[in-house]
Amino acid sequence: MTRTDAGTANGARLIRDAAADVLRDVGLQAATTRLVTDRAGVGRGLLNHYFRWPELRALAWEAIFVEVEGQETAPARALEDWISTAFAPEARAYWRLWLEATEIAEGDPEMAAALGRVQGRLLRGLTDSLARGQTEGCWRCVDPAATALRLTALQDGLAGLLLAGTTDLSPAEAEAHLRQAFALETG
Repeated sequence: MTRTDAGTANGARLIRDAAADVLRDVGLQAATTRLVTDRAGVGRGLLNHYFRWPELRALAWEAIFVEVEGQETAPARALEDWISTAFAPEARAYWRLWLEATEIAEGDPEMAAALGRVQGRLLRGLTDSLARGQTEGCWRCVDPAATALRLTALQDGLAGLLLAGTTDLSPAEAEAHLRQAFALETG
């Protein structure tokens, strides 16, 4: 890599990382290029040199979710971690970002692509854990892909209810529902 290439990569990474920090702090809806350039300590012209705003916003959002994607662990541990952290207080910020991305994706092809990539990786990871658990005798799972889809749909719905605050559902109750669904799915 030449010095110019290294400088370009570092400048773009600095801006993308600053954008991810801004998204974590204020969410997708409130994020602006001004907040990102202030956080990165660069001018708006440099941001525009490297990125268009929809592209940067989608890249930064995806980078946040790449950080939280599960590490490969034993299937039983992976599923326990997934269930026990699904509705933890620290997960609320990620759910907010997820819901905002879903709304933005309707009119933003770059966000739709990022959302699709992250959703696909998360679903494949859960499917793989369910399949490995079946193979290793941890549980019975006839169709890991279908089970993963149903479990993530339930997780999404429960998270939406918790964020909306329109029910008396508690995070502990949401976790109990997810555990019950997992038990029903895996015998």
